[in-house]
Amino acid sequence: MIRTLAYHHRRKPRRDTLKKELTYFRRNRSRMKYAQLRAQNLPIGSGIIEAACKTLVTQRMKRSGQRWTIDGGQAILTFRALVQSDRFDAAWTLVVADYRKEVSFPTNVVPFPPRQTSV
Repeated sequence: MIRTLAYHHRRKPRRDTLKKELTYFRRNRSRMKYAQLRAQNLPIGSGIIEAACKTLVTQRMKRSGQRWTIDGGQAILTFRALVQSDRFDAAWTLVVADYRKEVSFPTNVVPFPPRQTSV
């Protein structure tokens, strides 16, 4: 691939574009070991990961009637990811430390006025 791009870079009018592509491939050559990854039966694309994330989020976060804050959603997704990846027990001490936070009650709460009952 790099040789082909270098060849076309010397001979074609769109040299700037080809130079960018050639530079990208040269800089990232060490990350492009596709044959080695395939031989180990490892995925070479992000599609599997993206599909897993979509399923993980959709199944838990988009149920009927559910609304989440960013923090609440992140908390539940963290738990779900740990359970689904069989890493829950190993991560439990980290989870406890992160979610064991002091709870403070709001001080500016205005109570509802008492209801008037009709007799």
